[in-house]
Amino acid sequence: MLTGDILVDYEIAQEDVTAFLELMSERRRIRIRDGAQQWALLRDLENPDIWTETYHVPTWVEYVRHHERRTQADGGVTDRLLAMHRGAGPVRVHRMIERQTVSPRDDMPLKQPEPKGEPRET
Repeated sequence: MLTGDILVDYEIAQEDVTAFLELMSERRRIRIRDGAQQWALLRDLENPDIWTETYHVPTWVEYVRHHERRTQADGGVTDRLLAMHRGAGPVRVHRMIERQTVSPRDDMPLKQPEPKGEPRET
């Protein structure tokens, strides 16, 4: 079963931080209601305008369901958060899937490498 973390990066101007934190408190409630686990909000120490929302989803199916559970009120929170984002591009979303570490001897590559020196079929 696939499990993973979602990270959402925002760039927030200092004058918007108080309002941003209030909205993120509501966002946390929404995420947890919809099945997210281990929700956290992180601030970049090197660039304090960068904030990262992170949460864990137990399965990919739960992540998809999370998007299907949205209400109009949830959409309003999202719209207000996106309006505060000051980045050059859109909010960046990272969808990370856990991968167990195994020794290279026991690992199975996603794609078998082609044998060296043998012509490729066309």
